[in-house]
Amino acid sequence: MKKIIRMFLTLALSAALFVGCSTDTPAAPAGGTPSGNDGGGDTLKIALVTKMVDSTYWQTVKKSADAEAQKLGNVEVTHLGPPTEADIDKQVQIVETCISDQYDGIILAACDKDALIEPVKKAKDAGIPVVMIDSGISEDVYDAFLATNNVQAGAECAKLMAELVGDSGDVAIVNFAAGTQTAVDREKGFTDEIKNNHPNINIVGVQYCDSDPTKAANQATDFISANPNLKGIWGANDQSAVGVAQAVTEKNLTDRIAVVGFDNSDDIKAGLAAGTIKGTAVQMPSAMGSKGVSLVVDLINGKTIGDKNVDTGVTMVTSENYQEPEIDAILNQ
Repeated sequence: MKKIIRMFLTLALSAALFVGCSTDTPAAPAGGTPSGNDGGGDTLKIALVTKMVDSTYWQTVKKSADAEAQKLGNVEVTHLGPPTEADIDKQVQIVETCISDQYDGIILAACDKDALIEPVKKAKDAGIPVVMIDSGISEDVYDAFLATNNVQAGAECAKLMAELVGDSGDVAIVNFAAGTQTAVDREKGFTDEIKNNHPNINIVGVQYCDSDPTKAANQATDFISANPNLKGIWGANDQSAVGVAQAVTEKNLTDRIAVVGFDNSDDIKAGLAAGTIKGTAVQMPSAMGSKGVSLVVDLINGKTIGDKNVDTGVTMVTSENYQEPEIDAILNQ
């Protein structure tokens, strides 16, 4: 197997983000006390609104955002988000509250590509700059967008899956949300790569687990029961992959059904070590958090930013290469 299927590290700042992250603190509720360090003068209040707060991925974003705020010295970051990624209305409400509370800037990972358009427009109309991270919206009304090229990342997952299943046979997809742009893009990348370049692989179906590992495990079990010749299942985010790996392991099919995942939670890292997950696409959430804060501050201060859309990169990590020092640093950012 290739050592590294593909690596995109487009931000030079990424290496510096592997160290120096601040100690994590609980996410503040709406209207709660922001976290950060006041270096004197006017303090800039920035809302970091993610798709949920209680996941390894979003906590990594938060840590790097806090670290950048402390570095700048006069920035306070409040981390907010709905209870689950499926609670779109709650995220809309959170953004609208941030506007009413007159935050100086908003960093937003949208739960839904359409539902968050109007809140972003309202923020812009109120003079509040908005930097999207990870998950965008379907109208270009924001100031900047920092994200993985999720179409390409999905394609890289498909290439690894094809290698693992010998470029033939049945595979299935457990995705996490039908309306989230990241989920749409990853699925498109995966399915297009299979259809265009791997004609002997058949995708038997796609299910959406709403980022619930238990639901993902049940869906994977259903795929296994309905497709006796199934050779692989792709979980399109960390919760999906963890649930899929659980189902495959409980059926004692780890040697027959390859599991490919996405992201780098502790459970996914444990799966790589145990061989129950054969590979995963690791994003750069640390770059999203840090650069998101610096871009918002630049916008607040009237500076002109460069490229509006920035690919923060992805690395394919496998059960064979995860212990290599360079890969380990990315996996454990």
